[in-house]
Amino acid sequence: MKPLRILMVLHMPWDRNLGGPRVQMELADEFRSVGHIVEKFDILDAFPNGRRNLTRVLTPRAFAVRAREYVRRKADRFDIVDGHHGNLPYSKRELDFQGLLVARTGGFFPFYRDFDRYAKRRWPEKARGKLVARPLRWWEGFRVAPTYRRSLETADLVFLQNAEEYQYVNDVWGLGKKCVVLPCGLSDERAEALAAARRRTRHVREVTFIGYWNLRKGSADWAAIVARIRAVLPATRFAFLGTAFTAEHVFRDLHLNSAEGVRVVPSYDSSELPTHLSTGKVGAFPSYIEGFGIGVLEMLASGLPTVAYDVPGPREMLKRLDSSLLVPPGEPVVFADRVVELLSCSEDELADLSRRCIATAAEFRLRTIAARTLNEYRRGGRSAFTND
Repeated sequence: MKPLRILMVLHMPWDRNLGGPRVQMELADEFRSVGHIVEKFDILDAFPNGRRNLTRVLTPRAFAVRAREYVRRKADRFDIVDGHHGNLPYSKRELDFQGLLVARTGGFFPFYRDFDRYAKRRWPEKARGKLVARPLRWWEGFRVAPTYRRSLETADLVFLQNAEEYQYVNDVWGLGKKCVVLPCGLSDERAEALAAARRRTRHVREVTFIGYWNLRKGSADWAAIVARIRAVLPATRFAFLGTAFTAEHVFRDLHLNSAEGVRVVPSYDSSELPTHLSTGKVGAFPSYIEGFGIGVLEMLASGLPTVAYDVPGPREMLKRLDSSLLVPPGEPVVFADRVVELLSCSEDELADLSRRCIATAAEFRLRTIAARTLNEYRRGGRSAFTND
């Protein structure tokens, strides 16, 4: 069978240490391993020469314009153009492209917009940000909102990350017929590295979180979570991985007088994650909105029983393992009490649950997801049409 020529488009750096690009990067690895040709066009291709800071203000609309120009120049080189939703809000006629046009969500814009409104009501001082930037953020949000829907309307095929995204796209936008729900996954090598590192390490009473330190990921709830857990189990340690903020910033939000027993790792190389996860006993992920929640999958693959808010993404994984690991969003005390229950389990109980975590993570293998993606490409290619 003739190799497919695939262009991945994304409005962020092509960097494995970032969460956003990883789905396309790892799919690209799998596609290449079976003989397909994959190229990319990312934010640094669109804005080279050190203009990365500027693009934080200009994107995603400015990136979409550059991406359209690139696709038009290179259209005959590719059978498939696969971009994040909002990256290519253009018809194939506008792109001068005759192949299969794919859009994929990596965090669904309408859901993220709803959370931003919720955050402004619940944490008004934390959510407002700097006064000078508020009008700019509002204006940019107003301008780009329609691009997300249009990128799905003009696509031949849409990949969504969870069932709630499908329900919205189908019921509200009427686009369900072109949509496929596909989760994220881990490579066999990545999963084995995560599990093996923990097998080799002595565990301590440590609660582990992976993710950017912001309101959406639960930063405003962590002070209550830590206080509640330590009120019952004072010696509990905590690890916050990939926060992108300094330890001092995190300590302030936690309202801690001492950093003792708290480990903050603002950034790390992706290959270092197995070591960072190896000492923990329980994972914790109080995120309010996710596309999928790759951090939850990584913690499960390392054998960490993980408590999460009951939201799309984490729900897809944890309901297969144990629905009691899911806690109502916005209930940090209930969340903390569930973590305490796990930390108080016997070693045998935790070992059994750890094995089940690894087995659940094995249901989300990248090779299987990549094969399904290729099948959908081919099915979509047979019925691809030229949009107006």
